[in-house]
Amino acid sequence: MQQRFCSCGCAVWVQYLFHRTNLQIIFRSKSDRIDDYLTRCPCCGKKLDVNELGY
Repeated sequence: MQQRFCSCGCAVWVQYLFHRTNLQIIFRSKSDRIDDYLTRCPCCGKKLDVNELGY
């Protein structure tokens, strides 16, 4: 997993899952629980896009 940052400064974790020829990107909060998968930034509510997150 990689730690990335939303434009508002909030940290999110990015996990890449490879299944044969498919790539799935999962966004998570600090914990590693399945119910902590994110689609939006927990701070500002912006939709998460791996290409827009900073390092």
